[in-house]
Amino acid sequence: MTRIRIMSACALMMFVAATTAAEVVGIDVRRRDDFGTHERIIARVHFAIDPSARANRGIADIGLAPRNAAGRVEFSSDLLFFMPKREDGARGTVFLEIVNRGRDQSLGLMSGARQRDLSPEGWDMGDRFVLTQGFAVAFLGWQFDVRPAQGLTFDAPVAPVRGVVRASYVEDGAGPRYTGFGVQYCARDAAQPEAALTFRTTIDGPAETLPRSAWQFVQGGCAVQLPGGFKPGIYEAVYEAEGSPVAGLGLAAIRDFASYLKFGAGGVTTLRERPALVRRALGFGYSQSGRLLREFVRDGFNQDEHGRAAFDALMIASAGAGGGSFNHRFAMPGQAGNSVLSILRPVDLPPFTDAGLLARARTDGALPRIFYTFSSTEYWARAGSLTHTTDDGKADLPPDPSSRLFFLSGTPHASGPLPPLRDTGSQQYRHDLNFGDQRWVLRALLLDLDDWVRTGAEPPASRYPTIARGELVPRGSVTFPRVPSMPFPDYLPPVWRMDYGSSYADTRIITREPPTLGAPYPVLVPQVNGDGNDIGGIALPEVAAPLGTHTGWNLTVPPLPGLRYLAGLVGSFVPFAATREARLASGDTRPSIAERYASRQAYLAAVDRAGRALVQQRLMLADDLGPVRDRAAATWTAVVER
Repeated sequence: MTRIRIMSACALMMFVAATTAAEVVGIDVRRRDDFGTHERIIARVHFAIDPSARANRGIADIGLAPRNAAGRVEFSSDLLFFMPKREDGARGTVFLEIVNRGRDQSLGLMSGARQRDLSPEGWDMGDRFVLTQGFAVAFLGWQFDVRPAQGLTFDAPVAPVRGVVRASYVEDGAGPRYTGFGVQYCARDAAQPEAALTFRTTIDGPAETLPRSAWQFVQGGCAVQLPGGFKPGIYEAVYEAEGSPVAGLGLAAIRDFASYLKFGAGGVTTLRERPALVRRALGFGYSQSGRLLREFVRDGFNQDEHGRAAFDALMIASAGAGGGSFNHRFAMPGQAGNSVLSILRPVDLPPFTDAGLLARARTDGALPRIFYTFSSTEYWARAGSLTHTTDDGKADLPPDPSSRLFFLSGTPHASGPLPPLRDTGSQQYRHDLNFGDQRWVLRALLLDLDDWVRTGAEPPASRYPTIARGELVPRGSVTFPRVPSMPFPDYLPPVWRMDYGSSYADTRIITREPPTLGAPYPVLVPQVNGDGNDIGGIALPEVAAPLGTHTGWNLTVPPLPGLRYLAGLVGSFVPFAATREARLASGDTRPSIAERYASRQAYLAAVDRAGRALVQQRLMLADDLGPVRDRAAATWTAVVER
């Protein structure tokens, strides 16, 4: 109040104009609960934006969206929010997770949570790490095609448009022979004669067009039926649909809610009863949600309608090089790209490096500090090398000074359980799912990033493989050891240059389905050491003191080599032989466990040394040394003593 009294009349008018035009117009609180150090709030956030504002012009079909009496476009999001009860001990930062298909990722990754009930009141917060660190914590729905049973929802208006849509179905031939598949957008007319169904055995191979009489739309145009059944390969239906949700409003919701928590809005005070609790906003996204944050920054969404930066910092985890099908006509937000059989969606599109990705935010004066993290899978199945190499794949391009890149070597995108789960996808190859755990480094990096923004403390230097040091190489140059139970893959999921029509870049309207493919980008992967473990990144204790080979790729879940598929997002683990005699008998070139560690205690001592080294580098928390040792003990029991 004191500050307002001493403002000049002109400044006061500018202040009022900025706050009364804010985009959060209401928050309906459905439930408030005591949650220990925090209050848990379950609510619905309502937004209304000016479709003509510069900040909103990049939203596909925003000019065609229905408007209210004031000429604004309305939409709303589910919210799960944890507000600190006390200002002392609060960091003054909101940790706002971009939920992944309606649910969390951070809680499982950093707090060991296991969700069994996705209703907001049933979410498991694990060990409550982010809460105990003093963050306000928010989870906001942004994806229009998430159902309530799947988590947090988002309601977007539908633009009354017609256009071309492509629905893909991949048959691997491993199960029953199916005769139909559903489509996300129902055909406008089930009888439309110009619709086509094609079949091909490879993504970039020639397509066979099936006779129109051989297949039909069923269920009111919402499914494709092929009475003769599907052969192994890719089927694609291309047809006309009607009515497209304005998907890009999900990005506006994220922007405007973060901005509201920091700056407020005229007439709305819910969640801002004590503004000092949220002075900064840190966005977190993993996988799909990390790709959304890349697109969020690229397309200028970090500047709100009033020219203010929504997020001060972003932690973009395991996104690889891509964006997503988030903001175009007939968007499919859940589609992830070729590496997980979401065939030829507008996901892996340039710009890939910081130079292009951050250009709009820098021009707008809304550049956030960014930590990128990669698991090994991001190099093998998400084209991660494109984010820090030249277009020809021959030279390094370091991240922007406002960013850091951290490669968590040997970890998978989606971690398997401990004790390890045996992969049963193939009778020929026998190995476990990779149980590498990113938790310990992610927790430390989160605090490093917040400190960078909050206090200006310089964060740890980037740690990732480079071409110059021989750590990042073409797949064929990887010197993988001989491991009889696990051959080295002879392919990578390709990333092509894709053309969706001449107007796509400006209008976000796809007119060419499937897209025309150009030359593939040169994708590189980490080199490995004699154990088959990646070099050039941060080796977590279980990789620095290994009991086997941890990879970010998997050949057998399911086996689809004809589609250049590497099981999408899971990795592999193959333990070392127990003794020198056993490895020589099998032909395994990796030193055995007995040759590495004289005893269980010697192994745990090696883990302790690796953990202490990471603590000194501010890449692990000292409080986590004990849990890391406990996990190492459990790993020894599971891998060696089994």
